[in-house]
Amino acid sequence: MKRFSRAAVLGATALAAGLVGTAAQAQVEIITVTAQKREQTLLEAPVAVTAVTGETISQAQIRDAADLQTLVPSLSVGEFAASTNQTFSIRGLGSSSFNPGVEPSVGVFIDGVYVPRQGASINDFLSLERVEVIRGPQSTLFGRNTPAGVVSFYTRQPEFEFGAEGEVTVGNYNARVAAATITGPLVADQLAFRLDGNVNQRDGFITNVDGREFNDRNRWSARGQLLWDSGGATTARFIANVGNIDENCCAAPFSNVAPSELFAFNQLGAVVPSGDPFDGTTAINGPLRSQVDNWGISGEINHDFGGFTLTSITAYQSYEEDQVIDADFTTLDAAGARQQFQDYNAFTQEFRIASNAGENFDWMAGLFYYDNELTFQNETPYGSQLAAFANLASSLDPSVAALAAGLGLGAGAGIPAIMNTIIGGNNLTGVGTLAPTPSGNAIPTVPANGYLGAGQGLVNETYNYDTSAWSAFGQVDWRVTDRFTITAGLRYSREEKDYNPNVTINDPFSQLDAVALGQDLRLPSAATCLNPAIGDTCAYFVPAILASGGAPFNPAVPLTPAQAADPAINFLLPLIEGSGLQFNVVNAPFTPGSRTDENVSGSIIFGYDWSDNVNTYLSVGTGYKPGGFSLNSNSAATGLFQFEEETTLNIEVGVKGTAFDNRMVYAIALFDQSNKDFQTETFVGGGFYLDNAGEISVRGLEVEATVAPTQNLVFAGGFTWLFENQYDSYEFGPCPRTSSLPEPGLAGNPLFADCLATRINQNGFSGRFNDLSGVDRGNPEFSGFLTAMYTHPLGNGLELSLRGEASYVSSQNLNGALAAMPSFEQDALTLINGSVGIGAEDGAWSLQFWGRNITDEDYYRGTFFSVGTVGPSTNSYPSNPRTYGLSLRARF
Repeated sequence: MKRFSRAAVLGATALAAGLVGTAAQAQVEIITVTAQKREQTLLEAPVAVTAVTGETISQAQIRDAADLQTLVPSLSVGEFAASTNQTFSIRGLGSSSFNPGVEPSVGVFIDGVYVPRQGASINDFLSLERVEVIRGPQSTLFGRNTPAGVVSFYTRQPEFEFGAEGEVTVGNYNARVAAATITGPLVADQLAFRLDGNVNQRDGFITNVDGREFNDRNRWSARGQLLWDSGGATTARFIANVGNIDENCCAAPFSNVAPSELFAFNQLGAVVPSGDPFDGTTAINGPLRSQVDNWGISGEINHDFGGFTLTSITAYQSYEEDQVIDADFTTLDAAGARQQFQDYNAFTQEFRIASNAGENFDWMAGLFYYDNELTFQNETPYGSQLAAFANLASSLDPSVAALAAGLGLGAGAGIPAIMNTIIGGNNLTGVGTLAPTPSGNAIPTVPANGYLGAGQGLVNETYNYDTSAWSAFGQVDWRVTDRFTITAGLRYSREEKDYNPNVTINDPFSQLDAVALGQDLRLPSAATCLNPAIGDTCAYFVPAILASGGAPFNPAVPLTPAQAADPAINFLLPLIEGSGLQFNVVNAPFTPGSRTDENVSGSIIFGYDWSDNVNTYLSVGTGYKPGGFSLNSNSAATGLFQFEEETTLNIEVGVKGTAFDNRMVYAIALFDQSNKDFQTETFVGGGFYLDNAGEISVRGLEVEATVAPTQNLVFAGGFTWLFENQYDSYEFGPCPRTSSLPEPGLAGNPLFADCLATRINQNGFSGRFNDLSGVDRGNPEFSGFLTAMYTHPLGNGLELSLRGEASYVSSQNLNGALAAMPSFEQDALTLINGSVGIGAEDGAWSLQFWGRNITDEDYYRGTFFSVGTVGPSTNSYPSNPRTYGLSLRARF
């Protein structure tokens, strides 16, 4: 086996993903990768990398990244709200895409060009040569935003011989896919071209009560390339691409409907959700639409100076996205349509020089520059029925109902109506008015249409966010002996960000301060309150009085500041702060700012070839993701308008090799990875909770193998075992959105004991936080896959092909920061995919009947607390059901 540092090309299939044996004998060919920015085989590269060939992607009917994860166990792809909101995680580490200020932890590259937003990479896999998934931090060579790993897509280059390929696919749900590519010379042996095009359409999986279909597919993309070869030392490749997505996605039916919400649905005449997100139906009255337009140009120039090669990669990308989503996911008008707009324009430039194969040393050095201008807008107003919905749902609480009755309010009156009455009449006791207020605090003015009225809420937030970054890097391979190689590298990075927010919030209920109001609260004395003649109002005060030992209250004297902060005495605290109805933080200091981050990342790898068939490596590497500003007004809930940089340390031992006369190829990696200040974002019902989690540790084992028992039969498989994946320190983690923890079984759960008291977090913000130190993060402990492909000649130049695939994921929690919540648990899952085909032995044409999720398994892609509700209801994004179809491919 060749040394780690020397490039070699041994074939075109992939370790643990390629499924084609050689025609002459039963051997596994090995794909060439560029995981270290120079050509090496998968076995030579001293990193944990999985490569999936374009042929495998085509055979497996993989259409997007969510499908790709079935062949890469350590890769996980989440999807929320829109089909473009796909997020990548590797080894359980990744970042949400809901806050555009939080950048990915998994870097995405297309033909060597860094892609700032992962949603821009999913517009179908068009004419791919291969996909490389590199696991663990890769900041030394790949730079910014790669502390968890890298996903690199490589498209097929132009060729100097004419050729064309086409595919037509039809399937259930009226699926229609058409793709074509043509390539050839423009100037013989000097200038070649390639043109690719793709159209992908499908009806929706989910039908709304009004007949509309959601979770459909409607996208197209095109790419043009030129390849120039000087015939000497210089080559140049130029690429232009354009794409469009216009889809009605993604529905999130209720997966759990709390009694309070069910009562409100019935009373307000809404369509009652079935509570089964897998029945193919949903009930909403608003849109679910995502539109994306993106285009880009890039150029790569290589010049061989003899002793080294200079590479320049220049790129410009433009991305615009409009999302309009029914934010409450019901037929009620509880929340207005959430409208989001995102526009970015990014320029990147990399210069790299790399030595040509040397005797004892190979080296590489480079400079990278990145500039991005981002504009993000969001608007989510309250609907006309939010107040009525909140009244009905909260009125099921006996104490709330008793207080409403004592105030003379009718049946169905809840928290908004109570606060309208109490605040509107300056009546903070239920038995009299306050004039003037003893504390001197101004009593708020009830809005004309009452608390939680239509048009209130988040009126608009607009952010202009500019990023400028540069870095310098280098790496050296030193072949100490014929078998022992040391690889060392460093990267210095500097990044500057400018933040200009413009946030308008009109939410009087969220502005209420229960403690300040409590200082004007005058409770009746115990004797007075226990007098039945006073009325039902006292029924609400009795628990507070008894909890204080029955000490008498003087109605003429307001509560002290200490009493006002005590929920056992100040009944406004659970009514306001504990209601889950304060969705916004009003008057937060959204002020312009800038920040600069600097970092030095590095890696060192010791590689040793025990024989021509076994390679081993020991690596220590660090990763880095810069800090930034939150582009989401919800961040005011924790006082975290800025977040700090995220760093990673990974220690890894790997073994790669071949066995049984190259009939088997395998790779094993044992890793110990820790993240400091992990940038995390959790949806807790009222909004997203953004924070730097203290430290995370992930330890695990990865195994991949490809075996070819005969020249017609190939097996491939792999698994990942995360035997430790926890928050080592996360003192101020998120709590469920209500302090009362209404979900069954949680009230006595020690994992949420911290949520019952108010604390001051690291940002000086007072709120309810949960110490998650030592808590498992909820990722699946085991994941794996097994595939088999069999080909059999039929005579007359025909060939039969059979392919089967099983992927497995153990039980997991879909909301790691709330990993103890039963509502987010998902059972272990096994998916079965397969195909049967017939075609020409020379590959000129093939006809394939295929199926994915053949057993029609039900599972979630994501789960979250329902928006605008006061009970523990949840919504979930259901998986794709069973799909099947027929694909015809031809090559000319």
